[in-house]
Amino acid sequence: MRRGGSHCNHSARWAVAFGLFGAPRAGASIAFALATLAITGDPADGALVLAAMTTTQLLGAVPVARLGRHANTISFFKSLILIRTVAMLGCAAACGTGAPLPILVGAAATAGLVQGAAFGHLRNAANYLVEPSKMMKALGFGAMATDVTFVVTPILAATIGSISPSFAVVAIAALGAVPAFILPRIPHLPVARSSEHAGKMTKPGVLLWLGCACSGAAAISAIEVGAVSIALHFGFQPERGAMFIGILCTASLLGSIFMSVRNQKFSNQQVVAMLLLMIAGTALIAFQHSAAASLIGCVLAGVVAAPLGAHFSIQINTLVSPKMRPEVFSLLKTSTSIGTILASMAIGWTSVPFTLSFAVGFLILALSAVLLWHWTTNRTIRLNWLSLPKTWHP
Repeated sequence: MRRGGSHCNHSARWAVAFGLFGAPRAGASIAFALATLAITGDPADGALVLAAMTTTQLLGAVPVARLGRHANTISFFKSLILIRTVAMLGCAAACGTGAPLPILVGAAATAGLVQGAAFGHLRNAANYLVEPSKMMKALGFGAMATDVTFVVTPILAATIGSISPSFAVVAIAALGAVPAFILPRIPHLPVARSSEHAGKMTKPGVLLWLGCACSGAAAISAIEVGAVSIALHFGFQPERGAMFIGILCTASLLGSIFMSVRNQKFSNQQVVAMLLLMIAGTALIAFQHSAAASLIGCVLAGVVAAPLGAHFSIQINTLVSPKMRPEVFSLLKTSTSIGTILASMAIGWTSVPFTLSFAVGFLILALSAVLLWHWTTNRTIRLNWLSLPKTWHP
């Protein structure tokens, strides 16, 4: 592998690619609503299209990622991005020609089918493009790029969609295709041989961090989805809900910056402290004591979201063989998506306070599992040390 300046360049290009990868998903809510408004006259049908994309993403993440187990992970990622882009352009064509809604749904489902696997291979590419000592920095920049993408892309989709809904879909498809062009091509990456043993994908440690990622995503999503309801509870106008999301996103951006500047892995004690901060922040919002307390809660939950996500990702990376990493990273993407879906469904079926309370309980369960994992690991290390033969020197 090339070192020095080119390696830094690779790291920066990976971070930008990581951020822009989420553009189709970030703008899909607006773009699909505008597309279905043009096709059926009902923007609510856009939720059906988005649900199809999300469902196939969950179903296809691991199986599709597994197809690239013996391939160059960067080349396979670019192939998946090509499929996603063509499928998104199919959505735009369906919108532009006034095709029946099932055509739009089918094209969106095809795009979603490869999305989870593409994320897994993109995250795995960091192992070859980023120096291990700079991994936290790269993940921090990647998180910042993702935050910016999720803020800018919906605005871009809405602006272009006011001119043409199909152009809005083309725009988010084009943004999502950029990673395939800017990610460095490294033809001599290690490729797993078919005879190699892959190992287990569902080790207890892997399941622990996947569960933690799911709980964190559920808490953050509950705040985002419930922002308007929180604003109404305090007597604000509905649009003031953006204030809570804005504070949450700003805090998340600050957490990403801190992680990048610090560029060090987090200790067990720091991870526990960050989980406690997320629990405290989510609980403050769930209690709905005051708007000020809820805003503080958004800060506490948001500022640790990116660092915790990076920690979960790095821990999973160390627990599985290189051959299994794309699949497990795809499973990580699935876990966070499930957390978002659970939060959204809970708010729809119950209420925002109940959902936030559920998220607090989920986070407490995750914290308990982390504490148990740390205690068990430390105890095993201590017992192994005690069982070592002692050499006595006169």
